[in-house]
Amino acid sequence: MSATPRQADLTRLSQDYAQLRAELAAIGYILQGSVTERRIPCGKVGCACTTDVSAWHGPYIQWSRRKGGRTASTYLTQEQAALCRQWIENNRKLQKIVGRMLTLSLRIARLYKIPKL
Repeated sequence: MSATPRQADLTRLSQDYAQLRAELAAIGYILQGSVTERRIPCGKVGCACTTDVSAWHGPYIQWSRRKGGRTASTYLTQEQAALCRQWIENNRKLQKIVGRMLTLSLRIARLYKIPKL
């Protein structure tokens, strides 16, 4: 006896969900925020940066994120910035995978005829 269309859909969706769980397990460390490089003037009266934008100091690398409802920034080295960029990318992957998991879960719930979805 072959599977009903509902059973076939459940099997396929469950397999898709298992694949997403495997992708989730492969994600490393995560961070929120962004990494930017900035050039800034120092503010010293005799420095060339006060009159020439191309003489601004830097680049300085900053990791910015929300902390306690406010924006917090931290200066980073090149090596730290590379790690933070990867971990921020991991967070983006995490969010995308979780979104897909939620969508699949909703579809599976509908197949189980859970009301009010």
